[in-house]
Amino acid sequence: MTIFCWNCRGCGEADDPTIPYLHQCVLKYHPLILFLQETHSNVDIATTKTHHLGYPNFFGVDSVGRSGGLLLYWDDSVDIQVISSCPRFIFCKVGIVVNQAAFKDMYVMFLYGEPVFQYRSFLWDNISNEISGCSPFLVIGDFNQVELHSDKLGGSLTIRDQAEFTAWKFHNNLVDIPFFGPRFTWMNGQLANHCIMERLDRAYATQDWIDLFPATSVLNLPILISDHSPIMLRFLPQPKSRRRPYRLDNWCLQIPEVMTLVSNAWNTPVCGSSSYVLFRKLAAARFAILNWIIQHRIRYGIN
Repeated sequence: MTIFCWNCRGCGEADDPTIPYLHQCVLKYHPLILFLQETHSNVDIATTKTHHLGYPNFFGVDSVGRSGGLLLYWDDSVDIQVISSCPRFIFCKVGIVVNQAAFKDMYVMFLYGEPVFQYRSFLWDNISNEISGCSPFLVIGDFNQVELHSDKLGGSLTIRDQAEFTAWKFHNNLVDIPFFGPRFTWMNGQLANHCIMERLDRAYATQDWIDLFPATSVLNLPILISDHSPIMLRFLPQPKSRRRPYRLDNWCLQIPEVMTLVSNAWNTPVCGSSSYVLFRKLAAARFAILNWIIQHRIRYGIN
């Protein structure tokens, strides 16, 4: 199952490439759920421009003037009940059928984060109240919030509301869904020293969601039409059998290249509690070593 999520920055005019690009993405990836942020129009106009995408069901939130606007489409194979909505999110109960197994009472929040940082804490508190007792839970969209220094290139080294966001994430037991593709999902459109890029579009889930769908991942597409890239969340239920993992022999740790990978991962600055810092550094080291194993398994005969 695939969820396609994009801050499109307006549905565009007749000669705008936004809708043709969106149409091509739908034809190529066949997402069962499509979520658009910043449609810059009311629901009637937005659905008129996107009706040819072929989704039989939709729900939307009107923009406030030329700001915001949310639109959610879904296929008949997905049962979606909208629990609540506002200009910042659409909160739903989702039922799907995968491999003839029905999964009910899953909760998904489709999010367009608060762009004004002074008001973000109110949004996080509102979300915490909405999702209280809802599990398994997933939140996906444009958070308008950088979490880590590694998710930011250029501009100020200060990450506003980083501590508050991290505390909110821990309070709700949310885990960052791993992503593939380009690291940054937003850019400011400037060049050279004035260019700023950030990973604003992502997904988090509770541990029971991860247990139910351990293969969940996010694919970041290139930034082309909007200043945001689309992201796609793909998930499947727990497979009956799992492939054997790659393993690193002890002697490989004596190779200077491997020692450098581990050292670099361990020396990367991470903000948060001691346990969170340990988790992030272990994950970074494991990811770096796994890439090294895949690239050198034939050369060194690694099983």
